[in-house]
Amino acid sequence: MTNTRRWPRYHVHLPVFIAAKPESAEIVVPGMVCELSRSGMELYGGVNLQPGEMMEVEFRTSGRVRVAGIIRHRSGFCFGLEFCSVQTEPEETSDVLQSQVLAKQEAYLREMQQKISQSLQALENRKSRKQIETVGNASDDCLQPAKRYTSGTTRNRSSRTLKSGSDAAPDAGIPSE
Repeated sequence: MTNTRRWPRYHVHLPVFIAAKPESAEIVVPGMVCELSRSGMELYGGVNLQPGEMMEVEFRTSGRVRVAGIIRHRSGFCFGLEFCSVQTEPEETSDVLQSQVLAKQEAYLREMQQKISQSLQALENRKSRKQIETVGNASDDCLQPAKRYTSGTTRNRSSRTLKSGSDAAPDAGIPSE
């Protein structure tokens, strides 16, 4: 079997958007180009078009490339398309691309800085709570022995009998008048 085509075909797998009705370019369907040549292509897409109808295919590139063609063959959802015209929109300049990338990076950095600030604030809150807890525990520890001493002294004073005159020995725990 000899190939009688005017141009060689190249096997590719390129995702595209198919405008089923070129006059209303807002309805697009995803498709896949399987073979590509200088004069046409073979592509798969879920559109209901018949041989002789127009179809526009937009390639997913940095610059917008849209080709229009006439359907010459159809088998299921596989279409043979012959090119009629090519429309291209110039690629965005490197300055525009660079500013878009920088804007995205700045937005990302702002978001990360905000998350870092929130994490630092949460960490500071935890530190403060821990310090307050430590101070609270220390004050509780300081008050506990004082309560024991106070209750012990009170008990000794109530059980002790007071001696009168010179027999009375000064008590170290009770101040003398």
